[in-house]
Amino acid sequence: MRIAMIGSRGIPARVGGVEHVVQDLTGQLTRRGHEVLVYGRASYLRGAGAAAAGRCVVTAGFDGKHLDAFTHTASAVWDVLRRDVDVVHIHSPGPALWSWLPALAGLPVVFTVHAPDWLRAKWSLPARLAISGGLAVGMKSARVVTAVSQNLASDLSRDFNRPVRCVPNGVGQAEPVEPNIIRRWGLQANGYALHVGRIVPEKRLHILLQAWAEAALPIPLVIAAEDSHQAYARRCRNLASRGVMFLGPQSGFALAELYSNAMMVAQPSLLEGASLVLLEAAAYRRCVVLADIPANREILGDAGVYFSPSPGEDISELSRQLGRCYNDETLRKDTGNCAQKRVAKSFAPANIASLMEKAYNDAIDGTC
Repeated sequence: MRIAMIGSRGIPARVGGVEHVVQDLTGQLTRRGHEVLVYGRASYLRGAGAAAAGRCVVTAGFDGKHLDAFTHTASAVWDVLRRDVDVVHIHSPGPALWSWLPALAGLPVVFTVHAPDWLRAKWSLPARLAISGGLAVGMKSARVVTAVSQNLASDLSRDFNRPVRCVPNGVGQAEPVEPNIIRRWGLQANGYALHVGRIVPEKRLHILLQAWAEAALPIPLVIAAEDSHQAYARRCRNLASRGVMFLGPQSGFALAELYSNAMMVAQPSLLEGASLVLLEAAAYRRCVVLADIPANREILGDAGVYFSPSPGEDISELSRQLGRCYNDETLRKDTGNCAQKRVAKSFAPANIASLMEKAYNDAIDGTC
């Protein structure tokens, strides 16, 4: 099967949840004998090296906050029309604004919704309208629609009155590694808390920083995150108390060491599809302190330390749970081990690839 992936910034992945999902799925599909073509953007791929699996094609587009995804996706969609592919897999609502074109040309389209992007606070009103429009076009044009959580799939199915399949993100087995790279930051095993992601309002890093200051724990809080919203990032840096370390985005061996040696991982976000950070932290058997929302419960079940995200109470509740984890080594070990077993059973990459393979075949055969 020849599969075209459109909507990510490209592979190999450096930062970005969708990029890592596409990279992992591409690797699984390639090993199964499929040919995968991944469309990417020059600004993201510059100096990134060769993809381990699949083939990345860069098409024209304008860089910039608002034009980037729109123009690069447009050129990718036009390019795919001249190629001999069996199915087009479009990722995320924004890029799906162009999904009508391959559908009109008779190409089977599979559309994946990774998160409720239309709710993100970072977007301007025009951008939010474009994303909402892309969602509507994708839901109409695609033969098969998938979402990364059952909760999101149910919401989309209800709102658009059509079937939506849950095909979650996958995570491979991970063995903790000894600290090496991270020693340059003065970090040691089991000696810090970790937050991974993007610095944007919906991830609520400001809540974590205030809770951390209130907890006053004698270890560093390490922020391995990309500044995706400059004004909000400045606000967070101003809130940071003593001992908070901003490392910028991390990947590869450095990120593996950060996960492996963290005492706990903290994720206060309220807007998630299926968080890759939770899956990765669980794969490394880390204890995760996180907001009690349905998307998080789908991943970790009871294998997490939850705090209530009630407004006005979430800072003190998060602070209490951070202190609880710091003081209870047995709790950290037990929840980390349970989390690792849960994701190994329910989120194995090979199983996820099988579900997506079926989605592709159903889209091609028209048996949706």
